[in-house]
Amino acid sequence: MARQERSLFVVAALCVCACVVSARPDSSNHLVQKLETNSILSRYYANGFLLTIDAVNYSGNTKGVSVRNFEESEEREHRPVNERYPHAVLFGGTCGGTIISPKWILTAAHCTLFTGGKYVLAGTNNSEDGSGVTRRVKKLYIHPRFAVGPYWLNAKRYDIKQVAARFDYLLAELEEPLELDGVTIAAATLNELQDLTAGINVGYAGYGAEHQGETMRHEMHGMDLTLLAEEECARLEEYDSQDMICIRGRAPRYDSACNGDSGSGVVDENGVLIGIASWVENDALECRNGAVVYCSKVATARPWIRKITGI
Repeated sequence: MARQERSLFVVAALCVCACVVSARPDSSNHLVQKLETNSILSRYYANGFLLTIDAVNYSGNTKGVSVRNFEESEEREHRPVNERYPHAVLFGGTCGGTIISPKWILTAAHCTLFTGGKYVLAGTNNSEDGSGVTRRVKKLYIHPRFAVGPYWLNAKRYDIKQVAARFDYLLAELEEPLELDGVTIAAATLNELQDLTAGINVGYAGYGAEHQGETMRHEMHGMDLTLLAEEECARLEEYDSQDMICIRGRAPRYDSACNGDSGSGVVDENGVLIGIASWVENDALECRNGAVVYCSKVATARPWIRKITGI
């Protein structure tokens, strides 16, 4: 859910995927055999997401784009997804997340609708082949201004197309730190800038479903998108520039997001974390290529993140 330009959660009212993910015990003998799931929730919630980025130098035209940048981009394209996005993790078995330090994961607060968030899986491209590293979560911190709705209503019956979230930020403190090797497990740099340049290439990685209502994929996938201008984001009245940005997939795939991609970290071409997948255009009814993905703006949460984590 491509690669010439570079440049999220969707709580939907229908159904969120329920799936089982097995994980190998990590070096600390933490055994996580099965993701948390809830058969009742799975009947009512839908669309989540996650994003991946490509390393192609962005410019409005080809001026200033070096041969080296293209060569590095080509090399990057052929690397495994988890090496292109070493900060990306599976959170609680039902959402994406981002490593921001050895002991801290940043994801979407609405993910707590689907999972207790008891563990994360890092450093792998496959959620059930026994590879990767698991860590148990010590404590969750939800942004004090988080709000979401109305996920409890039947979307078709009440003609609900959007189930947007505000201040959709969640911090997970791990019981034991991850070992950052810089190759398959690394911490993303947090963006500090409120104003971002429209048109830059961005991306995210995760395990979200291919179609609405389906179970999450076991293979991690990378998505290529572009940051949109505020006037394009504002086509939907749920959008608010205070805590949101929006992105759209690039040709020819026009990647978007779906069940399980929620909470995935959106990064720019330099690997800087600018957003967290939160909700998607028309998310209460469908997952489709080309749909705009709305993300929680990382810069807005910077003071809160610093207060909780010291990062």
